[in-house]
Amino acid sequence: MSLPVRLLELLFVPHCPACDQRAEPPLCPACADTLVELGRACPRCAEPQAGPGPAVVCARCRTTDWPLTTLVAPWRYGGQLALAVQALKFARRASVARDLAGLLAPFLAATVAAGEVDAVVPVPLHWRRLASRGFNQAEALARHGRRAAGLTTPIVRAALRRVRSTAPQTGLTAAARARNLAGAFVVPTRRAAAVAGRRVLLLDDVVTTGATMAAAGHALLAAGAAEVIGFALARAE
Repeated sequence: MSLPVRLLELLFVPHCPACDQRAEPPLCPACADTLVELGRACPRCAEPQAGPGPAVVCARCRTTDWPLTTLVAPWRYGGQLALAVQALKFARRASVARDLAGLLAPFLAATVAAGEVDAVVPVPLHWRRLASRGFNQAEALARHGRRAAGLTTPIVRAALRRVRSTAPQTGLTAAARARNLAGAFVVPTRRAAAVAGRRVLLLDDVVTTGATMAAAGHALLAAGAAEVIGFALARAE
């Protein structure tokens, strides 16, 4: 091992992004034990479903204009994973995206391959929130996940623009979230060629009701995207 590598290891000791104990990413063994796979869920919006048997398309997806062909979310949001995501977003620890890349990389690779995805589009932040946070967590997860998965599919960072600074979604009902995000996203005219006729993977960190994914998905379809597939690290109930 070279001296520079040894010095880097001394300076950058890996820590679990959830509990901050010294551990190799993505999570320490104790925190990894709290991970819960999504399990049975609607194949269109990934809403968790109880009971045995195969998953079925939920009532919301059957009766509303849900724009995504499918939504892939490998993990349930909760436990130590939730703490790590909160550290990423609210403690502004951008390095957590790199630490968590291993939890999404194999699923991201499989989704891109199965959907024959042409471009990855991270869900954008409004410029005010981006300025406050310093980075877009969805873009960071897309970048590190793409690298960990060994993908060459391009990330189109400016394909979507968030044109309205919406109120925080936390605590809002599903209907209120949808109203809050109506018209919040557009595809700039100069970027329409980046999505027109393409199969787009729309990536976010966590999906709760799907209102953000739906609003962004509608904007991509309106700009001519051939198909929109959703992907998130985790799905909340």
